[in-house]
Amino acid sequence: MNDDYKEAYLREKTLRKQAEQMLEDKSRELYDSFRKLQEAHDSMQENQQALVHNEKMASLGVLSAGVAHEINNPIGFIYSNFCTMAEGMTDIQTFVLTMDQLITSGADGETIFKAWREGLTRHDVEYLLADFESLTSETIEGLDRVKQIVSDLKSFTREDQGELDLVDVNECLRGAINILSNQTKYHATVDVDYGEIPKIKGYFGKLNQVFTNMIANANQAVDENGHIQISSCEVGDWLEIAFTDNGHGISEENLKLLFTPFFTTKPVGQGTGLGLSISHGFVEEHHGEIRVESEVGKGTTFKILLPVVHG
Repeated sequence: MNDDYKEAYLREKTLRKQAEQMLEDKSRELYDSFRKLQEAHDSMQENQQALVHNEKMASLGVLSAGVAHEINNPIGFIYSNFCTMAEGMTDIQTFVLTMDQLITSGADGETIFKAWREGLTRHDVEYLLADFESLTSETIEGLDRVKQIVSDLKSFTREDQGELDLVDVNECLRGAINILSNQTKYHATVDVDYGEIPKIKGYFGKLNQVFTNMIANANQAVDENGHIQISSCEVGDWLEIAFTDNGHGISEENLKLLFTPFFTTKPVGQGTGLGLSISHGFVEEHHGEIRVESEVGKGTTFKILLPVVHG
């Protein structure tokens, strides 16, 4: 009986060691698999960030010529205004120095008065002073325009940090419309209806990129002299930002593939097929959704819904 017990004990001990070894081997195997999956996940995240960055830079390349033109216009008339003001200041300086010399010479009041009236007429001083007011106003307006374009460009290219921030969606939308204005104003009429909406927690740069993609797509979808309607409003616990165009529309077949990475119906060289996919990811990151309504031959509406956290 003792021999049987000893034999059973040894057999159980051997089986236990084998089970422990199998468990250890399996744990090592699972750990190695987890480590490889983690590396693959990290690599995917790096690739995704690279794709997002590349898409933004590709969009920036398309925008750069238009932005340069938009900046060049106000810079042109600012330069012209300063040249005109410089010429005017020379005339005014000549008038002032002439009068100063006359007064210093001890001329009588009648002579000074006549010289003053004659000088005002000869140098157009009254006209120059009135013109300076309008030139100064135009110059300030042009500088504000350049400042706004640069600010909108910085908003488009800036990288969002990890922390959510309060975002004014209307301001974010206005920046996207402004940075694309050079493309749209020669191709389509853009009507905007900014609703009274609260700020939300989000990423300004990512939402700005989403709105830029939506406007660029709408502009490419319409024919010459097309129409794009953009609006923002609060609907219950959601902000709704809608982009409607009267373009060619999207077929039912293509609607199913719309947010698939690298899928595009645009000609080669006019799109990477990543804009809508990246936009969809950014909207989901804000716990929102994108809805699409389209009819071939009549147009398309993209609605972006973003949650509002009251209080």
